[in-house]
Amino acid sequence: MEQPQTMGPIRFRLVHLKRIAVLAIVVILVVSWYISSQPEKSPIAKTVVDTGKLEQNVADFGVHERGVVKKRMMGLRADGANFTLDGKPVRLLSGAMHYFRVVPEYWRDRMLKMKAAGLNTLETYVPWNFHEPKKYTYNFKGILDLGRYLDIAHEIGLWVILRPGPYICAEWEFGGLPGWLATVKEHVRTTRPVFMDPVEVWFGRLLAEVVPRQYTNGGPIIAVQIENEYGGFSNDTAYMERLKKIVESRGITELLFTSDGIGGQIRGEIPGVLKTVNFQDNATDKLQKLKEIQPDRPMMVMEFWTGWFDHWREDHHIYRLEKFEKTLIEILDMGASVNFYMFHGGTNFGFMNGANTQYRTGGRTLPTITSYDYDAPISETGDLTPKYFKIREILKSHTPPGVVPERLPEPPTTVGKFDYGRTTVTKALSLDKVLPLLDQSILSRQRTAHGLGYGYMVYTATVNHKPERLTVKGVIRDRALVMINDIFVGEMDEDTEDIKIDPEHVLIKGDPPYTLKILVENQGRVNYGSGIKNQIKGIIGDVYINLEEKVPQFKVYTLDMSEDFLNKLTEHSEWTSGTELDQVKTPAFYRATFTVEGRPKDTFVHMIKGKWEKGVVIVNHNNLGRYWNIGPQETLYLPAPFLKEGENEIIVFEERTAAPEVLFCDKHSLGEIVYFRE
Repeated sequence: MEQPQTMGPIRFRLVHLKRIAVLAIVVILVVSWYISSQPEKSPIAKTVVDTGKLEQNVADFGVHERGVVKKRMMGLRADGANFTLDGKPVRLLSGAMHYFRVVPEYWRDRMLKMKAAGLNTLETYVPWNFHEPKKYTYNFKGILDLGRYLDIAHEIGLWVILRPGPYICAEWEFGGLPGWLATVKEHVRTTRPVFMDPVEVWFGRLLAEVVPRQYTNGGPIIAVQIENEYGGFSNDTAYMERLKKIVESRGITELLFTSDGIGGQIRGEIPGVLKTVNFQDNATDKLQKLKEIQPDRPMMVMEFWTGWFDHWREDHHIYRLEKFEKTLIEILDMGASVNFYMFHGGTNFGFMNGANTQYRTGGRTLPTITSYDYDAPISETGDLTPKYFKIREILKSHTPPGVVPERLPEPPTTVGKFDYGRTTVTKALSLDKVLPLLDQSILSRQRTAHGLGYGYMVYTATVNHKPERLTVKGVIRDRALVMINDIFVGEMDEDTEDIKIDPEHVLIKGDPPYTLKILVENQGRVNYGSGIKNQIKGIIGDVYINLEEKVPQFKVYTLDMSEDFLNKLTEHSEWTSGTELDQVKTPAFYRATFTVEGRPKDTFVHMIKGKWEKGVVIVNHNNLGRYWNIGPQETLYLPAPFLKEGENEIIVFEERTAAPEVLFCDKHSLGEIVYFRE
């Protein structure tokens, strides 16, 4: 019997494989279509965006972190005499608050207070150096959680003006540029690849947080600034246009603008980009000049300086309320929008304070103090000042109906302050015992490998002659303590070429070699002017003993009070205690504990009243910043979120004169007052 014809086994498999392949392709196409039709819910966007597809894929779908879709076709526009948002006229009443200067637990409180004052917008810089302390190592957690900060503003109903730099000034270390970029020197803020290539990488990472939170994507960001006050630094249009291209190519579609003093408007411009102005007084004259430069666009005071900052050795600056009131009324009566810089100043925690130079082109370094209170409407500690209530009053009476709600909400109750008394120092650890805890030393001849960090550096070497004179052929940046065999023999700074050492110094004993140790403090890199081109810290040059023996090289250690170092320090087994405390020589670390009963409250550490001289205070591994008895600042702000119920640890790094106790108080003391611009 003839059998029916059948497929062989090989042909059977091929047919079925083809059917499976076709089915798989269909499934892939369907899934791809579905995914492409959905709004992106992740807060991390692609770092490079195809601008040709941007409008279709992003702008048509409002995207928020929670995946809420809200279509917004038009963002902020500046095409006529007034700003428009969604096609409707709007007056921007904005306040500056830097998330990186305020503990996250207080972000909402401060924003609610801004809203209650009549503001509709929040402005903030972005500090590149804080987010990328080491090249390609990023931090967006805790006080640096920019995404969360923007989301809180959105929830409260505040629009956001974002000023990402890369340079921000802000009285912040190196103007926000990373310390590791100090090696580019004169190429900083130029199109040279040594500067611009890291900028492009950084913006790729940063804008992944920003793009999904733009207004046209359903978020709060209505405007983005290009660079900062560039007209006061240079006039390279190619550099500014390159930055514009970078942010646009990575997905920024909101209104772009520049800001400068009135004298820098043309030098720092980008053709077609909105110009805004920064000042503190003479508002009518300066806004009129802005109008002449830019006649057919809205006027915006991007920085109306509500107060001023302080340097060490100065008095605490106050801007009189009467002058402030007069200028604000002028701004509003001219029809301009305004951003109060600062509305809430906050604190330069850790080693992130900036510095100025004695002259715009250079000269002695003038480091900024730890407090960034700024005489702002909301104080460093969250208190509402007379300036705050004056703003609330003026915004209501000097803006058209509907700009400020008739009935403003009451501001949140200010958190009370508490005096935790005093605590006794129970342990101490000298600097020489700390060196083994530090990261591996770097040889000083590797000149580009050190001087790029924050805080302190420790230089150690051995010398063959008993030192009677120590000379630096170069410069110290910024301040140094010199020790021979761990005995303090003198202090140096950038104006000091040498120090003489008593050859009969009774404490320097023994035969050679002698141990030379130099503790150098980076007091804060310059944040404004041409001085930013030369900001490598440490001993810049060579060191000689008795003018004849050149120290061939040092071992250089970085003492930046990092979390890793503090963990090792706390666990160190060689802390001195009891009757031997007085024998510990400074510089040294001192340790104490104190108890918090119940819910912690804000407080202040009064280092000057406690008779400490100069150093750093660390509470529960939180670096409160620097203290110095030369003033003006006398107390350090210790916010409640840094504390915990029960036992708390306080570590003081004292450079020169230690005290037996640490004192707390319930009132801030920023020093003697001087009225600014008088």
